[in-house]
Amino acid sequence: MGFTTGFLGGVTLTYSILYFSLYIHRANRNVQRTLLSQQSNLLNSVIDPPAPLPDPPAYEVRKAGLTEVLKDRWNREVEKLVRNAQETDWAQKREQYEDRLSTVWGKVRASEQGREIEAKARDLEQNVEDRARQLGQTVKDKVAEGKDALTTAKDEAKSKSKSVGREPRLLELK
Repeated sequence: MGFTTGFLGGVTLTYSILYFSLYIHRANRNVQRTLLSQQSNLLNSVIDPPAPLPDPPAYEVRKAGLTEVLKDRWNREVEKLVRNAQETDWAQKREQYEDRLSTVWGKVRASEQGREIEAKARDLEQNVEDRARQLGQTVKDKVAEGKDALTTAKDEAKSKSKSVGREPRLLELK
């Protein structure tokens, strides 16, 4: 065992013994103080009657203020909502709403207004498709024109580049 560990072990042991002995001494003094106080009160009560105990304090029952009532009501509502959310069978609720929605949708489709709306929707769909076809054909035509213009410009550029500043070669195709 080295010096440091021996020294720290001795200090720890000494401090622990001192602490426990002071703790026991303090506990004994408190017990003695309590016993002496009780004996003193007992002897004094033989000579002088003990003083009457004071009346207990009168507690007033106060009604909660408006803010407290509102807080309590708010907390009850939040608790109720959370409890309902936790106890609800959401799969069953989903099925109920799907059934209701399908019933309503069936009634709407069966009604005359529903048929009118459906016919208008079909007409609108057809108009949109026709317009999309027209625009598609227009785009195709413009693309074809652009390709033609590009090829003609390309051919002209090739012919100009061949004729500019050089003599034709023997194996060059015309």
